[in-house]
Amino acid sequence: MKAFNCVFTAVVFFSVIGSPLRGLQAQTVSTTEGQEHPRYIRIVMTDGSIKLGEWVNADENHILIKSDGLGLVNIPKYLVKQVVELETSQYARLVENNRGRSFDINPQASRYFFAPSAHQLKKGEGYFQSNIALNSVSIGVTDGLTVGGLISFFGAGGSIKVGTEIADNVHISVGGIGIKDFFGEFDRPIGLFFTNVTWGSEDRHLTVNIGSGSKMENGMNINSSYEETEVNEWGNAYTTTVVTDYDQLWTRPLMLSVSAMTQISENRWFLSENYLINPMQSSTNVPNSTLTYYGYVPSSNSRNDSNVTILSMGIRNLSRRSGWLWDYGIVGIIGDDFGAAIPWLSATLAF
Repeated sequence: MKAFNCVFTAVVFFSVIGSPLRGLQAQTVSTTEGQEHPRYIRIVMTDGSIKLGEWVNADENHILIKSDGLGLVNIPKYLVKQVVELETSQYARLVENNRGRSFDINPQASRYFFAPSAHQLKKGEGYFQSNIALNSVSIGVTDGLTVGGLISFFGAGGSIKVGTEIADNVHISVGGIGIKDFFGEFDRPIGLFFTNVTWGSEDRHLTVNIGSGSKMENGMNINSSYEETEVNEWGNAYTTTVVTDYDQLWTRPLMLSVSAMTQISENRWFLSENYLINPMQSSTNVPNSTLTYYGYVPSSNSRNDSNVTILSMGIRNLSRRSGWLWDYGIVGIIGDDFGAAIPWLSATLAF
């Protein structure tokens, strides 16, 4: 059971559930003549500075906005790196925060350290993420569909995530990841499946994830067996054990995670990601079996439904110079008979 908990914990932390994020690539915001309500935008300049305002007009070379403090501002497009539309409530909050300093919308609202939020990648957006043990790529196929691939020391696989906004600042998504290990520890690929709900805007939100994994063998309980003595062709006698009735033990982990994120400065965010993993166990009786063991009899494993708790918190930092986002954190893993604290470090680049 300890081995399974360690393997599953590694899968949880070093796999990627195609977790989409908002990239730093350039976007184009269009307008419609005769629009009844004002449209607000956030413009990221090539030097990293931020401009907020109400959309007025645009031509081939310029974007015209109405700024809260400067009035009409004509911005050359060749100096623009990204344009993002804002909700009225987001714009009002950012303007208030911006009175003392610049303030960004989160460029990676769709994931925490590992767990996904329900915020989605837009069509054509993508990112590369690495924490040395894992390298992954995710791409937005449409505004509501993201696919990805990953490779790690443990194995390789792919991911998929589908999501949408169901109400104002309420998003849902479902997805999964499949992994094939390199070392043959598992007879077949293993999978993780999840559904989640995210409450909040991109700059601050809370997500609840519920997930489960593939059903996996976890030993056996031997109910009846007998020994036989056999003689090989050289006249040597040896003893074999024949198992005639046993209970096959299975484990299908159930996972609950609660994660949160909030912006704390111009280019930093506070993250917290927490899990409760229950190795739900079941058994299947296999009567009238004829399993023969030569010199080795598998030990009978008892049921073990002990939970594993994972707690983490840390900081995400955006490098203005390079565009990389760096996640720094500490992760605590707690079980009934073990505990550990390990550092977390990962880097992500949008494209």
